[in-house]
Amino acid sequence: MTWRSRAACICMAALRLPRCVLAVLRRAGDLSLNHNCARSCVSEQDSKPVPDLYRPSNQDARGMVRRRPDCGKPRAMRRSWLTRLAMMAVFLGNGIAFGALAGNVARLREAAHLSDGELGVTLLAVSAGAVIAMPLTGRLAPRIGSARLCLLGGLAIVLALPLPAVVVAGGGSWPVLLCAMAFLGMSLGTMDVAMNARGSEVEVGWAAPIMSSFHAVWSVGGLSGSALAGVFAAAGWGLLPALAVSGGATGVLATAALRLRGGEAPPAPSLPRFALPGRAMAALCAIAAVCFTMEGAVADWIGVYLRTSLAASQPAASAAYSAFAFAMACGRLGGDAVVRRFGAVATQRVGGALAAIGTAAGLSMPTPVLAAACFALVGLGVANIVPVMFSAAGRRAGAAGIAMSATAGYFGLMSGPPVIGFLAQATSLRAALLLVLAGALALVALAPAVSSRGGRT
Repeated sequence: MTWRSRAACICMAALRLPRCVLAVLRRAGDLSLNHNCARSCVSEQDSKPVPDLYRPSNQDARGMVRRRPDCGKPRAMRRSWLTRLAMMAVFLGNGIAFGALAGNVARLREAAHLSDGELGVTLLAVSAGAVIAMPLTGRLAPRIGSARLCLLGGLAIVLALPLPAVVVAGGGSWPVLLCAMAFLGMSLGTMDVAMNARGSEVEVGWAAPIMSSFHAVWSVGGLSGSALAGVFAAAGWGLLPALAVSGGATGVLATAALRLRGGEAPPAPSLPRFALPGRAMAALCAIAAVCFTMEGAVADWIGVYLRTSLAASQPAASAAYSAFAFAMACGRLGGDAVVRRFGAVATQRVGGALAAIGTAAGLSMPTPVLAAACFALVGLGVANIVPVMFSAAGRRAGAAGIAMSATAGYFGLMSGPPVIGFLAQATSLRAALLLVLAGALALVALAPAVSSRGGRT
């Protein structure tokens, strides 16, 4: 190479040097802003306009940094379809277990030779176990992690769901059966609280309301569990293998919680251990208790009613709750559009009226098929009342309001069926189920409590 060629190369490099330096600076700015998400979350007052030549690719024409929707959140809590599908799998597994229990209550009653009063006490044992486990789960979740508790609860259900059938098949006494049902209630309660807590965190990371979709999948799980109960009964399966298969399905789906590990919200520094609802929250807590009581009553007693009062076959009795769960799932899938179109108050009023009509018609029908169709109308009516209630509770008191409403709802879900059992023992099962009709009318009267004009208390 001659000296002239070398001089030309040096001149060319000197001319390109400023452009290369600017490119390096721009690349460094991109890496710096993308490496640390917190640095990209600057306020508009602190940002200064940047010339186009120096502007990184994540800035607009004014030099303002484009805020990422998941900026500042743990990576495991950001929007992810895999995380959402894993959360749906956990809800589906819990719904299957609940539906399997509801679909086999009548068979358990016959196998253990229980009266209506004894069956009410047996279901009360499930309530007692859940009441013990739920607050413990709430205190352990910040330490252990809600995802791990979802998995732990699902694996416990694998053992707990067929345990009552094992006790009955082994000739165990009624107190032993009560202990088995209490363990089942603890397992269901642990998984229930953990999955709702984790679902709320996933919803925050998604930056959009998706909790209704989780509960819709739970309804699908309840439908599937009760449908499996009817299929197994029609196929001649015993109570033990039917419950064991449903429990195994719950355990398999609960392993999806491994995809949810990491990103749990840190515990609040100072949370009160117990708080009573204020005046504005009392009506919402009453709505939660009434609505969950109706759901529990239909789940545990409709099959027994069709079996004993209308002489329905076991598959037909199990299909009654399947119709209820199917209607509820369909209602929740379209619930967001209904609330946006008609409003929360009108949604609850119409839903309560549908539930009242369905209950009155179902208790009047002479055939199991017509009665099951009427009780499906109850599921359609109450489908969107719980999501509407939780939204109103969050507007009024934030997370504390949701916790109060959930506590009242779970108490109604677990204590309502035993109360109906005691009333059935004193009067008749048809008369006791009028409590569901009274609850539906109460939902109509309490509808103004979910108005969006309510303030925070």
